[in-house]
Amino acid sequence: MKIKYFILPALLTIAVVVSFALSASILINPAHYDRSSQKVSTQSSQIDAKPMSTIYSPTQVIRTKDSGKQYVLTNQSVNLTTEIGQQMNNYNDPKFTELKSNEKDYLKYLNTDDSVMLNYPDALNLKIVSQYISKSFKSLPNVSINRIVIPFDDSNDIYLFADHNYKVYKVHVSDTNVKGIQKVIEDNVRAIPVKMKMINHTPFIDFYKSFTMPQYGYLINRTSQNYYVTRLLSDSQDISVKRHRSSTVYNDENSRQLSFSNDGEVNYYDSHPGNISTNMTQFLKDSYQNISQLLVSDTLANIRFFDYDAKNSKVVYRNYVEGFPIFDQTPYGAIEMKLVDNTSLKYNFSLNTLQIPVPTGRKDTKLITTDELLNSLRNHGYSSNKITDIELAYQWSNTKSSDILITLQPTWFVKYNGKYMNYTQMLSREPQ
Repeated sequence: MKIKYFILPALLTIAVVVSFALSASILINPAHYDRSSQKVSTQSSQIDAKPMSTIYSPTQVIRTKDSGKQYVLTNQSVNLTTEIGQQMNNYNDPKFTELKSNEKDYLKYLNTDDSVMLNYPDALNLKIVSQYISKSFKSLPNVSINRIVIPFDDSNDIYLFADHNYKVYKVHVSDTNVKGIQKVIEDNVRAIPVKMKMINHTPFIDFYKSFTMPQYGYLINRTSQNYYVTRLLSDSQDISVKRHRSSTVYNDENSRQLSFSNDGEVNYYDSHPGNISTNMTQFLKDSYQNISQLLVSDTLANIRFFDYDAKNSKVVYRNYVEGFPIFDQTPYGAIEMKLVDNTSLKYNFSLNTLQIPVPTGRKDTKLITTDELLNSLRNHGYSSNKITDIELAYQWSNTKSSDILITLQPTWFVKYNGKYMNYTQMLSREPQ
């Protein structure tokens, strides 16, 4: 036990030194994708570290072979969805057709042989998706979709999918650039066997074989409270400050409130944000602009769209590592923007941002199959009908040895009764 106390600080010291060496290779690190395309900006300037096409890009790639076998693809060197998107930028002269489809047809289209599928974590409408594919898609009907399938043939057709009503849309373009996309997904990729199937009448990715995932360690940076006070309340003449045991709260004469909890969570409430649209397209565009101006560039570096709640006018973004979302950084993801009473905006985010990867020295984590996961939950008393999503994800965990080092542990997160929970925690409590 005494040896452990000496080793951990030593490892942390080594990790910090190594981190500076690793910073030179940060352009190709899985959690710092596309850093080369970012604009360099100071904290006092307007921030535009990530284009809208990146924030609203798909987050998952599935390859379906000629044989029908399917694989989730990952790459530790580049962001696959970003690279594929670059190959799609010249999808010109789109011609849109809605196809007849029911649940059975829908699954058949999703399992198209010799194709690649790009998945969003939640539905987005086509005017937002066009930022990723091609600006020419803006002229198409503004349907909501969850997935894109590109067949590797000479048809020059792609297919768009809406999970909630099994709608399938075919879009014919001048050239689907199959060879360019094939090259992206064949270089240095890892393939995890999966099957597309239905669960509770919803498309579901079945990880039917046990597999391993790497763990990550990261140095984090905590942005100062003063930065956000200056950035968000600088035009105020009268700012009051209340300090509590677990938080500090700032208020100004413009009915804006900024609160910081001791664990790094931030809540910002703006009762006079200007015009607010509840139209999905405009709301997501406004959200992108707002978070780009609100947050420091490092916070935006790994963020992707995760969830949109039309009923509550709320959008959630999460950090991603190697195509997988990070949970438990805060209860709200990396950042959440919500419309309150149709007049005000509330933001929830964190002062802590991922900075530099450090070696953990740990073995890859072995994960159970999704069937084993579902059986364990059923045996514990959970209802399958209340499960609407299962995410292969990373859990953010603080380390006891250091305030600037966190670990990312691969695990399963289950959306049960509308809330995501770590499945191991679900098994340690009674079903609600």
